Amino acid sequence: MNDASSVSGIFWNDSPVVIITSRREDEINGQVAVTLVTSSIVHTVPRLLVGIWKGNHTHGFIMKSRNLVVHLLTRDQIALVRNFGFYSGRDREKFPGIDHFEGKNGCPVLRDVHSYVECSVLNAMDGGDMTAFLVSADYGEIVRGGGWMTLADFYTLAPEEWVMEYGQKLMESVSFSMPIIHKISHEPFEP
Repeated sequence: MNDASSVSGIFWNDSPVVIITSRREDEINGQVAVTLVTSSIVHTVPRLLVGIWKGNHTHGFIMKSRNLVVHLLTRDQIALVRNFGFYSGRDREKFPGIDHFEGKNGCPVLRDVHSYVECSVLNAMDGGDMTAFLVSADYGEIVRGGGWMTLADFYTLAPEEWVMEYGQKLMESVSFSMPIIHKISHEPFEP
């Protein structure tokens, strides 16, 4: 029996739920992501690996600006997951009513989150339906601290109708991904 899918699911379930924000010229946007890991053993040179699905509007912002902000959420910030993860920035503005400021890298920074880190893209790798961005963690702050939200927390804490809606969105995303997931470009990234 091949348990590769089940083992991968363990990583998925325990992934932190983060909001990624970026700026493209005068536009700002943000999205929810769950693919994020540390990628440097040298603590004085902090780096992250951030996976962004190509169907997300924010992907184009990051490709253009080469900057982003990663926000860890606390477990009580489910409403931010809905605002940034259930709607596309192509269809509606995501920042009205959301307290934020412009970070040092020009991207929006959400206030009152667990923590945030402003990042600049160092390199990227095509993953077919997503791009894995190697980013430098340039400036950050622990704002509230404490425990942060994981995907398992989302499934436990969110109202059932949100979980159902998220499941539907995930099925639609898989439909987008299937035709391109194996079409990986091996062209070098130009930062």
